[in-house]
Amino acid sequence: MGAEDLPLTPDFNTYAMHPHIEAVGCDDGTVEIRWDDGHEGRFHFLWLRDTCPCPHCINPVTREQILDISTVAADVHPVSVDLDGVGVLSVMWSDSNHVSRYHPGWLRAHCYSNGEQSAHHAPHIITWEASFAAQMPTFDGPGVLEDDDTLYEWLIALREFGLTRLESVPTEALMIERVAARIGTVRETNFGRLFDVCSKPDPDSNAYTPLELLPHTDLPTRELQPGIQMLHCLTNTARGGKSVMVDGFYLADVLRREYPEHFEVLTRVPLGYHNRAKTTDYRWRAPMLSLDATGQITEVRPGMLLRAPLDVPFEEVESVYAALQTFYRLIRDDVYRAVFPIKSGDVLAFDNRRVLHGREAYNPTSGERHLKGCYLDRDELLSRIRVLQRKLSVRDCMPGWG
Repeated sequence: MGAEDLPLTPDFNTYAMHPHIEAVGCDDGTVEIRWDDGHEGRFHFLWLRDTCPCPHCINPVTREQILDISTVAADVHPVSVDLDGVGVLSVMWSDSNHVSRYHPGWLRAHCYSNGEQSAHHAPHIITWEASFAAQMPTFDGPGVLEDDDTLYEWLIALREFGLTRLESVPTEALMIERVAARIGTVRETNFGRLFDVCSKPDPDSNAYTPLELLPHTDLPTRELQPGIQMLHCLTNTARGGKSVMVDGFYLADVLRREYPEHFEVLTRVPLGYHNRAKTTDYRWRAPMLSLDATGQITEVRPGMLLRAPLDVPFEEVESVYAALQTFYRLIRDDVYRAVFPIKSGDVLAFDNRRVLHGREAYNPTSGERHLKGCYLDRDELLSRIRVLQRKLSVRDCMPGWG
């Protein structure tokens, strides 16, 4: 049997046969496996039966599950456990002698008994402060548009740092949509599929004025803030208007270390955000800082421009204001603010649920300043990374956010 004849794995990835499985056995409701490099793993009977990759349990075309786990007996167990001639684990089950065959590389990648698997879901994050302005990952725009290796490097940097720059992107009005298509589907909002950031009459956002914009995340008024924002500079000859970016994850960690009582408030108390315009009215309530089950920061929602009047229990008002003022003072601290000019042909791409973006005020009579923007969700970024990993045969042990 050649590699092409190996049993189906329940996903679209490919896995190495090495290291080999050296020994298998059963004990206390689990199948125990030892690989020839010394690694050991234990898999519950029901977990293995649930993940059987055969065509009766997994659709071989869609890789979606056919097996209904509710039809499997809770006491299902192996009748036999063996290794075949190419090192594939073969299990005959007590339910109608069903046979499952498991690729050793797939089993190793999903070994959960020693805590490795939970680490696979932790995002690989590199936080930063003001000096990042001079160190920001910067890529050739045309290269990203044409070359998948360059695209992959850009997307990994975007996932890890939350902020990247493309240079020399052609300044055609709809070019940002072509850049976005290299990742995935654009998320349309009340500002449109694409939006223009420039000074305009009768604005429905402070972004469309020449005023200073304090660093913020966009659309905190939505149940799910857009995960990725991209801004393409079509022209910038106006005086002022430097970009100001702040790593919200870094600030959250500062708050956790230095002001733990304020950190606790901002991760617990829901705050209101309103975006009221003549034809729309979006509102949402959520804590400013969101944590995952392990206590890691997954989202910041400062939304200073769109905060609703504080609506919390009477006894919480003073502690909430103290926490808010402390966090906003950190945002204004030059230690944390990456400040840099944006030039024609630049595309800034950043995680809108992590990185706060703003700008210095500019003089609209001194020249033009016109950016074109769009949003995508984090899902699009992570999906594209995984598909590129398959295509480029890249093994990434930190896929990020599940």
